Amino acid sequence: MANDIDSVGFFAAELLDQAARKHPNKTAIIDKEEELSFAVLNARVHALAGHLCSEGIKQSDRVGVLLPNCAAIPLIYFASQKIGAVSVLLDARLRGKELQDVLCDADLKLLVVHKQLISEVANVVEELTPVSIWIVQGEGEQSFENRYAAPSRSALSPQLQADDEALILYTSGTTGEPKGVVLSYRNLAQYPRVMTALGITDSSTIRGCILPMSHIVGPLVCNEVADKGFTLVIFDQINPVTLLDGIQKYRISVFESVPIVFQLLLGVRDLSKYDTTSVKIAAMMGTTVPLPLLRAFHSAQPHIALIQGYGLTETSPMITLVEPEQAEAKLGSIGRAVPGIEVKIVDESGRELPIDEPGEIITSGPHVMKGYFRKAEATSARIRNGWLYTGDVGKRDSDGYFIHLGRLDDMIITSGLNVYPAEVENLIYNFPNVQETIVFAIPDLKRGEVIGAAVVPRPGHAIAPKELISFLRANLANFKVPQQIVIRESLPRTSSGKVIRDSETLLSDGGASPSVSVWRK
Repeated sequence: MANDIDSVGFFAAELLDQAARKHPNKTAIIDKEEELSFAVLNARVHALAGHLCSEGIKQSDRVGVLLPNCAAIPLIYFASQKIGAVSVLLDARLRGKELQDVLCDADLKLLVVHKQLISEVANVVEELTPVSIWIVQGEGEQSFENRYAAPSRSALSPQLQADDEALILYTSGTTGEPKGVVLSYRNLAQYPRVMTALGITDSSTIRGCILPMSHIVGPLVCNEVADKGFTLVIFDQINPVTLLDGIQKYRISVFESVPIVFQLLLGVRDLSKYDTTSVKIAAMMGTTVPLPLLRAFHSAQPHIALIQGYGLTETSPMITLVEPEQAEAKLGSIGRAVPGIEVKIVDESGRELPIDEPGEIITSGPHVMKGYFRKAEATSARIRNGWLYTGDVGKRDSDGYFIHLGRLDDMIITSGLNVYPAEVENLIYNFPNVQETIVFAIPDLKRGEVIGAAVVPRPGHAIAPKELISFLRANLANFKVPQQIVIRESLPRTSSGKVIRDSETLLSDGGASPSVSVWRK
């Protein structure tokens, strides 16, 4: 098995062995329940890997992980990787038919599930091909923790190749059948390489993970623990005060999250009283990030290099990233192409577009997924002639930095004119007391589509829709001004935290979010 991750693949368990030998007593993982040194982490991984082998799990078998954020995720991930099994991380918030569809598609040999979720799984697995179950915080024969004990035989390390399947992650969405993104060991080499090249993480890093580890961030931060030998602090909830307390207590130096978390951080009473001086870099991930939010956070926490990046699960995930030293100069950009890959902006025919002209973002390189699990047609529709078509709209400036403008299918065409929601959203964020907003299309018989906007006020504040419309009219071309403003207490989201950009959902109360709306004339 090769060690050179730059030219071959990333083999996490092998690198964890090296890290444990180098600094056995250093803290590797911290979560609410316990702290694990590299020596203890590695010993448990070896024990779990041996039990996987003893219980018939072989190379290329799929091991499912259905857990909230906790130390069990890196444990089973490293153990699966050690024997060459394919790690399948599943969203712990899946329920009912959603969960059944994903489990059926994944065709697992083993499922590791938290005891809090076993009732959700019990009815589903009865209808599947027999699958073994290990229960975190469980008891008896199915107990995950009982398998920390040494098995009857040691796990054998297989001869893995860079292009072998290493990981499957299911993409979230509001419609359609589940699609498992298959990433290889070669794909997994990309992220640690980028973090090193841009000077974002090293062995001294204390990294906080507040996002769900059931998504791409989970295996990425686990891989970084093995590669860099740093300490990972796992948060089990997206809570701004819990994050601030953790930053103070553990001296976290790097973390990433989505825009709403940064909004919530800014809303924390007495934010300035929390000691965040340990934080060097914070990454605001997502698609289109509001420039006013970036400016507000930079103003509140000027010692933190606030950077943006852009990527997909299908691209391992990084496509672009702002260098920390360029954080202030390039505020609002999603960055330049990360080392070793190519990025283009193209029109509908695939022709590359010039600087500052919007088009679809496409990318090529070692970060592009192997494909969708057992879905050749969906794969060929997404990857064409070696290029992955992201479905996102962006443009490139003269310095090679990209601006994200939204999804292709989010673009609103009203009376034949194109409107990018991000442009309108960024202006709405400049209106006083706006915490969050999303702009969306409303079907219209006369114009095809008209523009709607859902707005969430800051806590304790109110927004008058008519005043907001007047503000937008003074700063936008008339065809870009929303026809309807709806004031909501919150915005609806998918299980991965993405706002649902659907007019029917956003314009309805749903029984949970009282709203006020106004049509402009």
